[in-house]
Amino acid sequence: MIRMLARRPDEKVEGFADVSLLQERLRDPQCVVWVDAEAEPTETLEALSRQFQLHPVTLDDFISKNQRPKIEEFDHYAFLVIHALRAIHRADLETDEFHIALTTRSLFTVHDRPIEMVKRVFDRCLTDPRAEQSGPSFLLYLLSDGIVDAYFPILDALSDEIDALEDAVIEARGRAHIHRIFEMKRVLVQLRKIVSPQREVYNALSRRDYPYIDARMAVYFRDIYDHLVRAYELIDSHRDLVSNTLDAYLASVSNRLGQVMKQLTVIATIFMPLSFLTGFFGMNFAGIPYHRGWLLALVAAAMLVLPGAMLLVFARRGWLTDGRPFHPWSRCRAWLRQRRRGGEPPPPARRTVP
Repeated sequence: MIRMLARRPDEKVEGFADVSLLQERLRDPQCVVWVDAEAEPTETLEALSRQFQLHPVTLDDFISKNQRPKIEEFDHYAFLVIHALRAIHRADLETDEFHIALTTRSLFTVHDRPIEMVKRVFDRCLTDPRAEQSGPSFLLYLLSDGIVDAYFPILDALSDEIDALEDAVIEARGRAHIHRIFEMKRVLVQLRKIVSPQREVYNALSRRDYPYIDARMAVYFRDIYDHLVRAYELIDSHRDLVSNTLDAYLASVSNRLGQVMKQLTVIATIFMPLSFLTGFFGMNFAGIPYHRGWLLALVAAAMLVLPGAMLLVFARRGWLTDGRPFHPWSRCRAWLRQRRRGGEPPPPARRTVP
């Protein structure tokens, strides 16, 4: 689909769809022209490029796509590539590549899919002639401002998801969390590759280095540059938050592994003296006194008492309660003293870390 409009010398704006009228409008030195080509075939782009007298390199960029944000200067026009964010699908960032050829009196834009901001600016130009009063440079500003402002809702949604992911990592551990963390890291890397060069594009436009840009528009492009700097800083902060979330996840997994290893060590330590006793008295020597019942009872009692005693020692040292010592006897004594006085039992003693 091709949209075309022209602001005539009488300050009236007309929209037209007949490509044969384009050359007449371009020849008029008092006429400002904007042509927007959406999902047009190669033959149409070649014909429009000839009318705008564009370099073959620019035409090749129109056709091949997959360009990074950039700005290039030619004899009578400037060529820009900017990216509009559409959506985020898990680990993939969906963008629209937007190509712009800007002269002192015309604007030629090319994109593959409908972009809401382009339609909005086009409709505004048809209803408000003042939109084209400052020439194609102001149209470029309107398009750029809408495209860059659309970055921030996506960045805010990413921020909310990172906060929710941090809470989920702290509360529970799962493979889905680690997968989502790496997906978000990939998305943020893609965002950084888009915003970083695009920031330099608008920095160049704000320096008044191009004769095709109205000098009065420098302050407007500087405002867009400031927005992109802010977006870049948000992306960096999100990357730090995702890295911290990954560190928190790995730390929680490591702590959980440490707890499991501690419990297994306690169990192995409890069975160590039991293994010694059963191994010692199970040796096949002639002098082992199994015919004495009291000795067998003594060994059995030792095997029963030792695990309980070891568990009590471990609990008092805090090995079973995450470093908090366990003092059952002091609680029992305090409870008995309170009972003798006829009162209610005291509240549980507060555990303190030595």
